[in-house]
Amino acid sequence: MALVSFRHGLVFVKTAKTAGTSIETDLSQRLEEAAIVTPILPPEPGHVARNYLGPDGTPAFQNHMPATQIRALIGADRFDSMTRICVEREPVEKCISQFHMLRNSPLHNPDGSYRKSWDAYVEDGKFPNSVAAYTEICDGVRVSLMTHILRYDRLAQDLPPLLDKLGIPDFVLRSRAKADYSRNVLVTPADVSPAQRARIYDAFRDSLRVCGFDWQA
Repeated sequence: MALVSFRHGLVFVKTAKTAGTSIETDLSQRLEEAAIVTPILPPEPGHVARNYLGPDGTPAFQNHMPATQIRALIGADRFDSMTRICVEREPVEKCISQFHMLRNSPLHNPDGSYRKSWDAYVEDGKFPNSVAAYTEICDGVRVSLMTHILRYDRLAQDLPPLLDKLGIPDFVLRSRAKADYSRNVLVTPADVSPAQRARIYDAFRDSLRVCGFDWQA
C-alpha cells in the first residue's frame, strides 16, 4: 500500500508483516478526502481507497509501492519536505508471521496446497525483506529514504505522538487486520534453531544496518 497526505505532510510506506494494513485502515479514516490511499486485499471495514488512479484511469499509486516510485510521482522536492514513515520488525518474528500467512490465509493458500513445514520455509529463503521499499542505493551504499523507521514492537508508544505533531491527535491503532492468520500457531520463536536464526539474520543484514535496531537487546 501507499498513503500520502498533503495536508499533514505525510508519506506512509508499507513494509511486509508489520501491521501496515491495520495502520492504513485506521489512519486513512483520519486523513483528508484528497489524500492518496491505495486499495488493500482483502478489504477491511472502514478503509476507503481514493485518489490512487492516474489520468488514464489506471492505478498510479499501488499496493506495496516503494518510496522511490512515490517520490517520482509526487516530485522530489515535495517528497523531501514531508514526514516519511515506515515500520520494521524483528526478522525472525517477521518470518514467522509470513509463514503463518502462507499456511493459514484463505487469500494466499485458498486450496490448502501450501503445506511446507517451517524447516522447508527457512530452507527456501524467500523471506519478507522490505528494505528496498524504503531505501535507495547511493554510491553503492543502501540508504534510508524515511525520516522515521518505527519499531513494530513500539508502535503503540511511538506512532501516536509522531502523528500528533502532524496534526493527527489521539491516534489509536484499533484494527487487527489479518490477525486470524496467526491463530493456528504452527511455530514460535522458541522453535527456531540457532542455525535458522542465523540464516534469517543474514538475509536481513541490509535492513538491520539501515535501521540500526538492536533486536537482541
